[in-house]
Amino acid sequence: MSAIPEMAEARRVRVPVLPLLCAAVLVAALLVVFLVAPPDRSMGEVHRIFYFHVASAFAALIGWIGCALISLFYLFMAMNPKNAMLAAMLDRVAYALGEVGVLFGVIVLITGPLWAKPEWGTYWNWEPRLVLMMLTQFLFIGYLVLRAYAKRDSAGKKLAAGIAIIGGPAVYLIHVAVQLWGGNHPTVVTPGGEGIKTPEMQLAFWVAVGAILLFAGYLTYLRILHHKLVDDLEEGYLELADREDDAR
Repeated sequence: MSAIPEMAEARRVRVPVLPLLCAAVLVAALLVVFLVAPPDRSMGEVHRIFYFHVASAFAALIGWIGCALISLFYLFMAMNPKNAMLAAMLDRVAYALGEVGVLFGVIVLITGPLWAKPEWGTYWNWEPRLVLMMLTQFLFIGYLVLRAYAKRDSAGKKLAAGIAIIGGPAVYLIHVAVQLWGGNHPTVVTPGGEGIKTPEMQLAFWVAVGAILLFAGYLTYLRILHHKLVDDLEEGYLELADREDDAR
């Protein structure tokens, strides 16, 4: 009789709380952006792209700077064989952050031109922040390609980590590009910014930022689990191969 409650507990369907929360927050962001926030006086309805464009830029930059910093910690930990497990975990986290950063970087580089065409009359303007964003995107794509090619090779992982570390200063330059080199890239949240002018716009902006960052965090978590599973499968395969060799 005591096994019956245990069987009922095992059959109970687990509700995926985090995915549902992400979905609810994203839907809330869409509703606030399109139904609550008013159109901008100068840019009109196209202004609504900014809510998701800037939020995606936050996610991309946080992913890239996180990838760079954790890659630095990974290199330090990898120097000592005793820290192998910690180094492997840091490598997986950096890998996941780089992937999510590149994903949202793609969104930034798509939504930016969609805004630029009606506002500037062209999809692309060789403005300092745009160019730096594109170059940093390519840099982290290179990191992902090299890290994927390295697989379990320690030297390849370290080389990829070095590339990611180079991206750290690049992320900072993206942030200060307008202040350092000018350009006509609009400012949104910095002092003197023209992107959010009313309380409704501010509400929509921060809800969109929160939704995108929560979603980015969840994607990062999923990618970390994916890389952990891949590592475990590869270790199991190698262990099985060793046992087969010993049996022969």
